[in-house]
Amino acid sequence: MTGPAARHTGVMLVPTIQLSPLQQHLLRELDLCDLPAPERSPESYAARDLDTAEVRDALPTLLWAGLVEQRGGDRGALRLTPLGAAVLREAECDELTARLSAVASFADTVSRGAAPRLAGHALKRLAEGTWTLEQAQSYVRTGEAGGTGPS
Repeated sequence: MTGPAARHTGVMLVPTIQLSPLQQHLLRELDLCDLPAPERSPESYAARDLDTAEVRDALPTLLWAGLVEQRGGDRGALRLTPLGAAVLREAECDELTARLSAVASFADTVSRGAAPRLAGHALKRLAEGTWTLEQAQSYVRTGEAGGTGPS
């Protein structure tokens, strides 16, 4: 998490905070429901594909930033704050904006005469966020997803 900058949304000032993948994952889960402290219920985190040790390491920063609150002391339930929800929405919006930009860039590749079946499959993966723009372009050129991201 970095950055003291803020973006005015028209209603409230939302700080621009760069969340790590773990922090964003945890905030997404807390957006769905409160969670017990990691020490009290490690299985709750395992079921959500979160490592309790990593959560414990990330928690002080999230608490300090006011994105999460812990009720009932160190072993109390974790809850997403309104600020945490706003920062999460901002991160999700940024992620979707980047994905839409990649889809728009991919349209240039398709306009150069890509095979429709390959282009359709690559576009679907790109829009889902499972492929990067480079992987989608490589797939259209070679029939194989290149690059180093997820496939």
